[in-house]
Amino acid sequence: MRNSKRTVFLVLGILLFLNGLLNIVDDSRILTYDITSILSGIGFLLVGYFESKKV
Repeated sequence: MRNSKRTVFLVLGILLFLNGLLNIVDDSRILTYDITSILSGIGFLLVGYFESKKV
């Protein structure tokens, strides 16, 4: 269960991060939701990473 939770957090984080970056590349503009998506992705990646280090 713990491993699947970590995997979900990591996949969700990667998808959000890519969504933000690819929106910036597509529009050639940096909008609020792009920054929010990137920061949310980083947050989910950190949660997924530290979830695996939890004892």
